[in-house]
Amino acid sequence: MILINCDMGENLTPNPDALVMPHIHLANIACGGHAGDATSIMETLALAKQHSVKIGAHPSYPDKDNFGRQSQSLSEAALHQTLTEQVSALENLASSLGLQLHHIKPHGALYLDMMRSEQIFLQLLSFCQAFNQGKAQPIKLMIQGGLKDKDYQTLADTYSIELLFEAFADRAYLPNGQLAPRSQPNSLYQHTDNIIEQSWQFHKTHQQASTPNTLCFHSDNPVSVDALIAFAKELKESS
Repeated sequence: MILINCDMGENLTPNPDALVMPHIHLANIACGGHAGDATSIMETLALAKQHSVKIGAHPSYPDKDNFGRQSQSLSEAALHQTLTEQVSALENLASSLGLQLHHIKPHGALYLDMMRSEQIFLQLLSFCQAFNQGKAQPIKLMIQGGLKDKDYQTLADTYSIELLFEAFADRAYLPNGQLAPRSQPNSLYQHTDNIIEQSWQFHKTHQQASTPNTLCFHSDNPVSVDALIAFAKELKESS
């Protein structure tokens, strides 16, 4: 069964986290870069623990003013430093609740840069490799699937990092498999039927090829939240 993931702990108003958490398998938790603070992290971790949801770090460029959606030209050392600060903050709070990190999924511009630049992708792999040193449960790196998956995994293998390939339930795709830019009209679906239909298409692909591993819904889009809940219920009933 395809796993459902969602970005959480982003201090949204209204906050959809309590509504969403019972229906997902993987929570990508904002850890201070684009959103989130100790209070929101603890609230999100508690919800994840209550519903047995695996937790992941959702770090970004340090840019709360733009919700992490503007690219930054950070040196490798600066990127490693901010990733360390964000992911370690989440890990420390998770540990206090007896939880372990399962994965990392970069946010916003950092995610897009990772998918467009092999150099940034390698820096993310290097960070994960360093972070995993001495860990009983190595963290995985979540990236967009359907774009030369084997090539990405070959690179990740050199760092001993397992990748999670995701698809987006609520985002429009370009013919080349890339996500349609958010600046493009209708890049983010606004009707639940469209999102649910695309979700089932990716689920069918997952059943045939095992990838994508997971399906992302965005909690900052109310229509996506409605579609997530509806799809999750249909998926549970069909399994």
